Amino acid sequence: MSSRLYAYFYTCWKNGTISQEQLQTAVTKGYITQEEYDRMITS
Repeated sequence: MSSRLYAYFYTCWKNGTISQEQLQTAVTKGYITQEEYDRMITS
């Protein structure tokens, strides 16, 4: 099961409206998991 905000951050990443640093901050704050982060930046 994905994190509640995964779809939001994934869409932002694909649209180019969020940086890799901002995604890592989302991991640190617990909004998404490290595994989800890894999946996003490699897709």
